[in-house]
Amino acid sequence: METYIVQEGDNIATIAKKYNVSIVDLINQNNLENVYYLEPGREVIIPEEKAPLGFTYYTVKKGDNLYEIAKAYNISTKDLAELNGLELDEYIHPGDRLLVPEEGVMVYITKDGDTIQTIIDRLGTNREEIFVYNPKIYLLPEQLIAYRKKNEPQDTEK
Repeated sequence: METYIVQEGDNIATIAKKYNVSIVDLINQNNLENVYYLEPGREVIIPEEKAPLGFTYYTVKKGDNLYEIAKAYNISTKDLAELNGLELDEYIHPGDRLLVPEEGVMVYITKDGDTIQTIIDRLGTNREEIFVYNPKIYLLPEQLIAYRKKNEPQDTEK
């Protein structure tokens, strides 16, 4: 868990912005009663950034590489790099946090000419499932679409 030592002139909003966390999460994490004044020298716990629905964070360990991490999370190396704003040949370092899909969540990167229906057909899913994970779809090339594959009916006859 990361901490920050309050400096002269800091306030709850500047700390929240610096660490890209919500003011409410910062207040709740630290049980702050007086949010208008933070005493310099006070240690503030920075809450973990919440991953989007269907994703989690993976902390890179010594010896990790994009290929192995991608394989472990059932995502292409290219998609993993793109999801995290990395180039395929970019180095990752121990302690880096990568956004990865949760088990059963797949990703698709849109292409020029995609429509909602062509995406649904291509991915074998349905409209409801697409919009659960993607409340805003712009259909611009290279937009990440997260989804769960529709469960195929199981054959119960032997």
